[in-house]
Amino acid sequence: MKKIYITLILLIILIIALFFIFKDKKENVLPEPTAQVYLKPLKCDLNNKKCDIVFEGKKIEFELNPKPILPMQPVVFSIKGLENFNYNNLSLEFYGLDMDMGIIKAKLKKDNNGIFSSKIVLSACVIDKMRYRFEILNNDKKTGIYIDFDIKM
Repeated sequence: MKKIYITLILLIILIIALFFIFKDKKENVLPEPTAQVYLKPLKCDLNNKKCDIVFEGKKIEFELNPKPILPMQPVVFSIKGLENFNYNNLSLEFYGLDMDMGIIKAKLKKDNNGIFSSKIVLSACVIDKMRYRFEILNNDKKTGIYIDFDIKM
């Protein structure tokens, strides 16, 4: 019985000691997730104008309409310049970069002018600015062609 009391007293002393040791320690808390904290400015903003990249020495132009891009509103994503590549079954994959919003896939359709497009709806998010990536796939395999853009909530 005496051993139980001694063990109980030692346990209480240990708990009190740990309380005083850790009571002044501040938690390592990350700042509130906002675009200003994590996102670096993009070279081109699809909310304002067409943007282009150079891939394998060839220019590819991206455009989203209507502008500005709004969450939960239909938007047409257009790509010009893919006719310079030997692709035959193009699709689009888009996903959030700074938050997991899932992966959304859409087929790309080619018009008479050689412009590929798809109508999509982007998800809403709880942070004030969300960065997405559009990635071009050929036969469901990544081509290495992509563009990032921001959407303001």
